[in-house]
Amino acid sequence: MKIAIILSTILIALANCYLFCVYFKEKKIEDNMEKLAVLFGTNMSVLFVDSLLLFFAALAEEGLFLMTIFSEF
Repeated sequence: MKIAIILSTILIALANCYLFCVYFKEKKIEDNMEKLAVLFGTNMSVLFVDSLLLFFAALAEEGLFLMTIFSEF
């Protein structure tokens, strides 16, 4: 679970770096409201993917725990 949290933090940081370093300079977006809309939209999408990653990591961790318990019987 800790690895999934670290990966999700890295993923959102990389998405924000991409937005600031590449996308905003390439598209030359001057309007601050448009920049905020793109930033929030991207962050919400990345957080959704992160939540899916954490959910499936928790399921896998729980499944491995249950397999360990049942293998002792």
